[in-house]
Amino acid sequence: MVAWLLLSLYFFDWSEYFLLLMVVLGVFMMSFVGWSGLFFVSDSYTYVLLVIMSLFILGVVVMSESSKVLRILSSILVVVCFCFFVPGSMLMLYMFFELSIFPIVVMILGYGYQIEKISSAYYLLFYAAFCSFPFLFIYFKSLFLMNFVYFDLVFSWEMLFVLTLSFMMKFPVFFLHLWLPKAHVEAPTTASMLLAGLLLKLGTAGFLRVMKCFYYVHVGFWWALGAVGMLMASISCIFQSDAKSLAAYSSVSHMSFLLLSLIFLWCGSKTSGFVMMLSHGYISTLMFYMVGEYFHVSGSRLVYYMNGFFCSSLLLGILFSVVFLANSGVPPSLSFLAEFMSIGVFMSLLKGGFWLVFLYFFLNFYYSVYFLTNAVMGKSYLDVMSMIVGFSIPLVVMMYNIVWFSVLV
Repeated sequence: MVAWLLLSLYFFDWSEYFLLLMVVLGVFMMSFVGWSGLFFVSDSYTYVLLVIMSLFILGVVVMSESSKVLRILSSILVVVCFCFFVPGSMLMLYMFFELSIFPIVVMILGYGYQIEKISSAYYLLFYAAFCSFPFLFIYFKSLFLMNFVYFDLVFSWEMLFVLTLSFMMKFPVFFLHLWLPKAHVEAPTTASMLLAGLLLKLGTAGFLRVMKCFYYVHVGFWWALGAVGMLMASISCIFQSDAKSLAAYSSVSHMSFLLLSLIFLWCGSKTSGFVMMLSHGYISTLMFYMVGEYFHVSGSRLVYYMNGFFCSSLLLGILFSVVFLANSGVPPSLSFLAEFMSIGVFMSLLKGGFWLVFLYFFLNFYYSVYFLTNAVMGKSYLDVMSMIVGFSIPLVVMMYNIVWFSVLV
């Protein structure tokens, strides 16, 4: 009965009613975290908050997007992400992990602006197939012991590397990230928002499920890759001329820092990683939304031509400033709380960790402030509707909502 109700909401384009139904379900999950069934297991507030974040992103998409097909595809992606965040078995986790690529590929191929969208879709499918298929090999080699989403099995380093490789593609760590800037540049604004806010969280949530297998020993490779990736991605941001590419590499940098925080396997670092997941979901979604609205008005995404936001719309200038300051970790945003806790863990466990983190924050603050000052200053005028930009206010409120920090701690 519920399946037919959801299908009717899809095909009759009742996106508002579908969103209301999902919000009711999210409130129910907040009230009964220990609820479990045959297919869904609501076992942690972390995944419940990720579901609520996906509903907020869907709300902005429903209010701002005029295309019926894009709204339907966005609703399908949110349902798939919901099923991924609260799976009943490891096999269902893998199925929904792979199924989440379908709506994004359709958005890129159907609503992309340039012919390079074919190449970007090919990159996305190739990385997904190459990194995810070995997961089935581990599933069969474990003699079907990986039935539950939380498992306690002893694997060799090679087996654990193959197991985590499938999730690292959507994390995405550096060297496995090449599909991300291509997909962002060619995707429409709605697809970019969902790609940054939801799809990258699937890799993080899947990695959290398998972290118990590390046993504090099989962490060196991913730790080194996270440390190199966050610095290399930050340096790449400085040289980007396309605003969407800059936001995409900024996401890679933040997710590499998130990997570095989670891999220490401390309670404080895991809590900071959870909060960083939430903050990055809201911030990256808003970054692509702001850049997309500028592109729709001006027809250009070049960083050098983005100026005059304060002269065009005071609301756009304020929201743009708030988003990019939060991206650089300015208090009292969620990202500041998460990064503050991570710095404490780094300095406690890693000799010379202060200088590593200092270099990362310096580069991160540099390109964020450069982009911000370049965009808000100037005398050019853009005909930006305040109502269109105002749809992002709920995400801004959630981006600074430190109540989630008290829930996780």
